[in-house]
Amino acid sequence: MESFANNLIKRPLKLFMLCMVLYLATQSFVVGLFVAVVGLSFLYQKAVAWSQVVPAAPKVSTPDYQSSSKPEVQQMFVQPELQYERSAVVTPIRRTGTHNRS
Repeated sequence: MESFANNLIKRPLKLFMLCMVLYLATQSFVVGLFVAVVGLSFLYQKAVAWSQVVPAAPKVSTPDYQSSSKPEVQQMFVQPELQYERSAVVTPIRRTGTHNRS
């Protein structure tokens, strides 16, 4: 209920519309009956959702790769690819086909 109240305070139009619906419910029996049915349905759905148990995620065991049962394979040394050096010079991109805009 706390988030519902905070949501209404942050959105004044929604609060105004809720107040108008409650006002109409006090003035008209039909609107009041409709609001009561909607409210009871909302509470029923919340109660059903609250009573349902969410299943926990299954526990999965991960393989142990640090065990010494596997023989270590010696890999050949591979030289990394040479990277291009980054230049400190920055050249502006020329604007072609544009008008005088800044």
